[in-house]
Amino acid sequence: MGAVRDDDRVRRIGGWSLAALTLGLFATIPFSLAGGVMSRPGIVSSGPSWWNGLIVAGFALSGAALIQLRPRNWIGWLLVASGLLQVTNVAVDAYATRALTDPDHSLPLGLAAAWLASWTWIPSLLLPVIVLPPLYPTGRPASAFWSWHVRVALLGIGLIVLAAATSPGGVDDTVRGTRLPWDAPTWWVWVVGLSAAALLISTAAVTVIGTLLRAIRAKTPERQQLLWLLSVVAAMLATVFTEYGALFAIAYGLVPVAVAIGVLRYRLLGIEVVLRRTLLYVPMTLLVALVIGGLTTAFARLVPEGPLPLLAASAVVAVLVVPVAGRLRTLVDRLVLGERADPLALVDRVGAGLEVEHDDPVASMLEAVASAAGTSYAIVRDIHGGVVAKVGEAAGATLDLPLRHRGVQLGTLTIGPRRGATGVTEQDARLVTALAPHLAVVVGAARLAEELARERTRVTTATLVERDRLRRDLHDGLGPSLAGIALGLQAASAAHRIDPDAVPALLERTHAEAEVAVREIRRVLDGLRPTSLDLHGLEGAVRDTASSLGMGHPGGPAFDLTTDALPLLRPQVEEAAFRIVAESLTNVARHSAAVHCAVRLNQANGDLRVRVLDDGRGLSPGAGSGHGLDSMRRRAADVGGSLLVEAANPHGTLVTAVLPLELS
Repeated sequence: MGAVRDDDRVRRIGGWSLAALTLGLFATIPFSLAGGVMSRPGIVSSGPSWWNGLIVAGFALSGAALIQLRPRNWIGWLLVASGLLQVTNVAVDAYATRALTDPDHSLPLGLAAAWLASWTWIPSLLLPVIVLPPLYPTGRPASAFWSWHVRVALLGIGLIVLAAATSPGGVDDTVRGTRLPWDAPTWWVWVVGLSAAALLISTAAVTVIGTLLRAIRAKTPERQQLLWLLSVVAAMLATVFTEYGALFAIAYGLVPVAVAIGVLRYRLLGIEVVLRRTLLYVPMTLLVALVIGGLTTAFARLVPEGPLPLLAASAVVAVLVVPVAGRLRTLVDRLVLGERADPLALVDRVGAGLEVEHDDPVASMLEAVASAAGTSYAIVRDIHGGVVAKVGEAAGATLDLPLRHRGVQLGTLTIGPRRGATGVTEQDARLVTALAPHLAVVVGAARLAEELARERTRVTTATLVERDRLRRDLHDGLGPSLAGIALGLQAASAAHRIDPDAVPALLERTHAEAEVAVREIRRVLDGLRPTSLDLHGLEGAVRDTASSLGMGHPGGPAFDLTTDALPLLRPQVEEAAFRIVAESLTNVARHSAAVHCAVRLNQANGDLRVRVLDDGRGLSPGAGSGHGLDSMRRRAADVGGSLLVEAANPHGTLVTAVLPLELS
């Protein structure tokens, strides 16, 4: 790890050193041209302008800044190298001009400087145009094809530099009559030059077309980064043929700045707005200029004088500009925004996911929403804060949206910004807001399916437990009683023939056995699981019991039920809790004269806690526990729990039961 940091530190120092060298070389130009050098005889060039300084500074400083923040990204080094080559061309050309025109020829290496200036400008222009786009924005070729493309482009640049460096006629651009001390064969220049031209033309075409195709096929944010590069190149190409050289110099000087912004912070200047306007207005401006120029020339042949040709051309433009602009705007939006250009199509695509079966529909739907909105992070939480589904990792400011269906709050959808952005844009927020109801439907359906499965499990488990209990009670209790009755009747029948006087005693004993059997049947029936538990669960059964006792109705005590999120309860625990609450509510309704009664069911420390509080007259001093309280304590003890009945403050009764959720 330390070696990596040291390597990056060396790279950063190297980048700023090259940038300082570039600016230092540019600072030597005024000294080389001082004293009216450009007015000497034989000078055929007007000399460098301050626009050259803008271009050099743009490349050097943007490249150094990119190396500082991304030391392993080759784009920064490419920009610094281009700026260094540019300033080398201008600085050595200025020095060569002075050295070759000094009357005493006292300055050395003037011809060598002119030779160096004759070819250093070539790679300074070709590297950003042909080599940079395949490496943009990551600093690495996007595929093996682009890796070979870069190699071929570098070979073409090397060949054209070789041709320019060996050609004797390339050193007299500034000082007339300057010649190299050698003459390369004509065939050499043609062979090398034509080979270089073929390679450069082909690689340039592949670079332009390939970068455009990459932008069309790319996802956010690479699409915007590539279009950002294409937009500034388009602005440069749009000004190269104008008579205002300053416009081209500004556009070309801003290329490295735009590239650095595209790599580091592609949203810094509202890139999508700039891209859409550039790609819309530049073609429209060129179209209007070409149409007016062409039609004016054509009409001028028919009507040489007067304003009619210009008026006719303007009328044609006025008719064409609106439909063409509309079509072009649609194409530009699709190119820049991709799928986001048509939000309704995104909504339809996400809605179509509702018709497809998935193992985890919420996660699948969340991925579709995140993909449609281009967000790097999305998570769905339930109303208790639990994670239902998650996509990506949080980075940057997030946005929370409620998930509601049929007026019920189901949870929260949280989305993060797009990759490379610091916050969720207004457009993305509006799109996700439109998609949230679709996601809420899936979340609601998943919750209902989960509740249904949990309820089915609860009822099935309770039914099996109840059946086992009935089998056990019938076998252990009612079975022996019925067997005793059968044996007694059989003995009475035999005694009737042998000893008639013994029959009344046998029948009396059989009658007692029958009464025991009847009591056992009543006990079994009394112990049956309440039907309301299977139909409505613990919460619903408690509400039904309170309502049947008149609570919550006019003339009866007010009733409140508070229930936390409870796990799936064991049938014995669920039934014990219901019996305790039902008995407590019955006591409140019949004996307490309470105005208000509150029941709370919650989970704590692995126990189900049941709390029934009323504001009635309370426990009578000296009164016994009673059959009801004994039954409540027995039910709590049967499941390993405990029950406490105490006076409430300032008056009333508080019943608290602690029932373990798991078997000890």
